[in-house]
Amino acid sequence: HIFRKIHEYILEKAPKQIVGKVTLSFMELKNGSKILCRPIGDTGSAMRGYTATMLIIDEAAFIPNRAWEAIEPVISVSKGRTILLSTPQGKRGFFYKATINKNYKKFNVSARDCPRHTKKFLDQKQAEMSPVAFATEYLGEFIDDYNRKFSPEWIKLVCKIDESKVIISNTNNTLGIDVGGSGPDDTTFEGFNSDNPKLITQNINIYSNTITGPKIERQIEELNNKFNYERKSIGFDSGGLGSGTFAYMLENDKLKRLIVALDNSSRPTEHQKDGKQTKLLKEYMYDLIEEMGWRGELKCFDNGAVKQSFESIQIEFKDGGKKRYWGSYSHIVEGIVRAVWLAKNKGLKIWFR
Repeated sequence: HIFRKIHEYILEKAPKQIVGKVTLSFMELKNGSKILCRPIGDTGSAMRGYTATMLIIDEAAFIPNRAWEAIEPVISVSKGRTILLSTPQGKRGFFYKATINKNYKKFNVSARDCPRHTKKFLDQKQAEMSPVAFATEYLGEFIDDYNRKFSPEWIKLVCKIDESKVIISNTNNTLGIDVGGSGPDDTTFEGFNSDNPKLITQNINIYSNTITGPKIERQIEELNNKFNYERKSIGFDSGGLGSGTFAYMLENDKLKRLIVALDNSSRPTEHQKDGKQTKLLKEYMYDLIEEMGWRGELKCFDNGAVKQSFESIQIEFKDGGKKRYWGSYSHIVEGIVRAVWLAKNKGLKIWFR
C-alpha cells in the first residue's frame, strides 16, 4: 500500500527519475535511491540482512514485538529515520512506546482533520459506533487495556501450537469464516479439529484481503478437499459483509450442506430468561472460547497474527450493563469463535432467531 503510493507520487511528480523496470516491490531512481517493499510477517525475518537510510512501517501497532527485534538493526547502522504509521491498538507494544518516547516526533491526525472524510459521514459513524470504538478507529486515541476480553495470561495459555508441526486429520474438522469485504480488511479462514472433544486444536489460519467474492468459494472447496468437512461444519457470517457471499454459497451444490449461518446478531433460542433471550450469539461464542481456554480445552496457533487478534478484542459496557465485544483486528478471532462453537456443539441441535 505504501509502496504503491510512493510509486504513484513519483510517476506524477518526476516520472523521468525512475530507472529501469518497476516491480511490485522494487524501484530505483537516477539519484541512486532504491525503494524496496518487504513483508514483515510475525518474526521480521524477511528484513534481516538489509540496511536502509529510511524505514517506513505501515500499521506499526500490529507488528509483533519479536519482529521489531529483527527490524531495528536495518536502520541502526545507517542512523537513518524511522517513520511509523498506524491506527492505535491499545497502550502496549513498540508503537505505543514510540509515541511516548521523547526521541520520536509525534503527529496525531484524526479523521476530523482529514479532508477525505465529510462531517456528515463522521457524525453518522459516531452515532453508530460506541465512544471507545470511534475514539480508536477515527480519532486515533490509545485506549487502556483494562477492558481487554482476553488477558495476556489467557493468550499465553491458549496460543501454544507450532503450526509447522500440525498433523492433518480428515475427521471432526470445523471451519470458521469471517468476510472482510473490499479494502484492507482480511477475509479469514480458521480451522479446528475435535478428534479429542476435550481438547479442540487449531489446524488452519489463512487470512488475506485479496480473497473476496468467488475466491472465497474456491478457497473453501480447496480446504474441503483436504479436511473433509461434514454437514454443517463450516460457520459463516450470514449478516453484514458476508451476507452476499453466503447467498451464493447456498447455491453451490458442493458447499450448501456444509455451511451453517452464524450471525453475530442472532440469539440461541434455548438460552432464555423470563421468556426472553439473554445474550447475542456473539457473546456466547466469545464467552465460550474464553472459558475453554482457562479449562485447557482450547489450543490455538502460536503466531503473531492470532495473538494480536486476541489482544485487540475489547469489552465495552453499555447502558443497562449490556456488553459489546469489538476489536480493531478482530477478523481472525471472529473466524476462530465460529469454528470452535461448531466443534463444541457438534451433535447438538442449536437454533437461532
